[in-house]
Amino acid sequence: MMEKHRTSIEFPADLWEELKRRVPPRKRTAFIIDAIKEKLIRSSMKCLILCGGPGVGMGPLTKSIPKPMMPVGYKPILEHLILKLKRQGIYNFILAIGHLGEHIIRYFGDGSSLGVRIDYSIERTPLGTAGAIRNAERKLDSTFLVIYGDILFNDDLNIDKVIEFHRGRDAVATMVLAKVEDASRFGLVSIDNEGRVIAFREKPRQAVPGLVNAGIYVFDSRVLDYIPSSTPSCLEEDVFPILAEHGKLYAYVYKGYWVDIGAPEDYEQACRDFFDGVLS
Repeated sequence: MMEKHRTSIEFPADLWEELKRRVPPRKRTAFIIDAIKEKLIRSSMKCLILCGGPGVGMGPLTKSIPKPMMPVGYKPILEHLILKLKRQGIYNFILAIGHLGEHIIRYFGDGSSLGVRIDYSIERTPLGTAGAIRNAERKLDSTFLVIYGDILFNDDLNIDKVIEFHRGRDAVATMVLAKVEDASRFGLVSIDNEGRVIAFREKPRQAVPGLVNAGIYVFDSRVLDYIPSSTPSCLEEDVFPILAEHGKLYAYVYKGYWVDIGAPEDYEQACRDFFDGVLS
């Protein structure tokens, strides 16, 4: 059951008189609510969600729809992500689309049905995870979020704390690391006591626990200096190693629920977790 909270808003006397003069009483509440929503949208941080990949590991399921549009429970993965972030005060989204991107545009439109604002950055050819950021640079602010469109996590990942962590270290980039019991499918990330990324390690040959890249980032606009403008490029291979070498890449450790939907068994697990209540 959703909790309800009562709150109050204090208007300057002259503004309240002007509001009463211009807006009929029966429309006043709706007017105020719409004004607050618009203010939240204008002031919230922008989040770029990468949705352009072909989803090769999920074939043949992704031959007809983009992987972020695959349903978990009653909503597409992408809708789960947007609503989770909205609950944490993120209202501005840019969806980087490529493969079958028209399905995403048709479903979400401008985002108004979800109470958010959605813009699109279209990739005519595959650009890679870093190239997608460069392609959207005119739509981005000085600090922004980037999230992969095929991951899911729980609401206990506090985005405000990740942003605060990032800003407190003058980082060019901060990646969220997920703690997993079996890191054999992922490369491991090593950090020092300050949270600075100091090494990337190859996938372990055996199932061992470790910290892995969760596909959730906070970036400073300076990251664009590390992304080539004319060729496709990858965050993990082309950008992060250089940032780490310069001491400008940090990591925030998240120990809650996280799943990377990279293979059919991951998708099946996410669906089970949703219906079992593990995934909130």
